[in-house]
Amino acid sequence: MAHVSLVSREVGRTADGMELRLRSPWYRSLPLSSISIEVRVDGAAVASERMRFCVNEHDYRLDELAGLYDEFWFVLDPGRLRVRGVEPGQHEVEVRLCLRIPYLFDEETGEVLTIQSSRRQVVTVPQKAAVE
Repeated sequence: MAHVSLVSREVGRTADGMELRLRSPWYRSLPLSSISIEVRVDGAAVASERMRFCVNEHDYRLDELAGLYDEFWFVLDPGRLRVRGVEPGQHEVEVRLCLRIPYLFDEETGEVLTIQSSRRQVVTVPQKAAVE
């Protein structure tokens, strides 16, 4: 499988963190139950409780993904990963995306897992103060 940069250059700032746009490295849409995500910011692992994955106008906790067999991440749509607790500034972000392909498996091991990892320097800036 060819390497695909998972993390878009577009990084948004949220009220309490950042929002990364992720691209699926797979060539077909997958159910969210097939996806797991790990993130490191500046070398430190981010707890899953601090992240939410947003697709199809829905916002999910990472621990909810495993049960979402009927919700799909469409191949052309970016997934938005919101990470709380990230201060404004420059950060090195590493995203590890594990995909369990439901219709493919290794006949010897039975594994249906492919792992893609992407590291990128990102800059998050504070949101502008509201104009009164």
